[in-house]
Amino acid sequence: MFILGSRNLPLCCSLLLCLLLGCVSTDGIITTVGSDVTLICNYDAQYYGRLSSCWGRGDIPNSGCANEVIKSDGTAVTSRLSERYLLLGNLGEGDVSLTIRQVEEGDSGKYGCRVEIPGWFNDHKHEVTLTVVAARPNPVRVETREVKERTITVRWTPAFDGGSPITSYKIDLKNKQASWDTAVRTVVSNPELTQVTLVDLRPAKTYNLRVFVVNSVGMSEASNVLTVTTKEAGRGNNYNYCILVLVGWPL
Repeated sequence: MFILGSRNLPLCCSLLLCLLLGCVSTDGIITTVGSDVTLICNYDAQYYGRLSSCWGRGDIPNSGCANEVIKSDGTAVTSRLSERYLLLGNLGEGDVSLTIRQVEEGDSGKYGCRVEIPGWFNDHKHEVTLTVVAARPNPVRVETREVKERTITVRWTPAFDGGSPITSYKIDLKNKQASWDTAVRTVVSNPELTQVTLVDLRPAKTYNLRVFVVNSVGMSEASNVLTVTTKEAGRGNNYNYCILVLVGWPL
């Protein structure tokens, strides 16, 4: 007779629970709003053949998938909650990884993958905790709207805000031959503006201009750089330049 020592009883109980309830492997992924993310889940299709599988949100129940988002019969997808949920892996090789397109903060949470392996308590179960966070905004593309002797009007098209509302824009203006360290920066605190006029510039002078977008996470990369030459003045007066937001309105 073989007698288990007391030291081995917890291990024995754990193994028994695994057999009865099915062990669940876990993983965690952090990604940013607007990106595509893939939650990994695989099984040995060469050994088992093609098997049915599903993905759901929340803990994996005793059978099936809770709050199911996608299901496969082992050959093709048979149902899905949204076009954003995809199985892009090779189903014939047992790759049932879930890809979520253009994730939102609301996609954060626990996801469970279940592969229905024949036999009692044989199902393969894998849980992934997805955390979706906001990111810096995308840069805008700025273009010249109007050029006069001492003013330049520029506009831009709003870009992806990174999942967090835009709070302001920052505009840099400098002489073409100078470095950006010498640029005059103005903060446009109204995030709804997409057009501004820069005033008190010098006639027949060439300037460089760029725009940054700001949200609660941080500041975007610089926009494209505009090179603009103001028109010649009718009179030969010289002016020092500064940047002012004269007018601005949503397009």
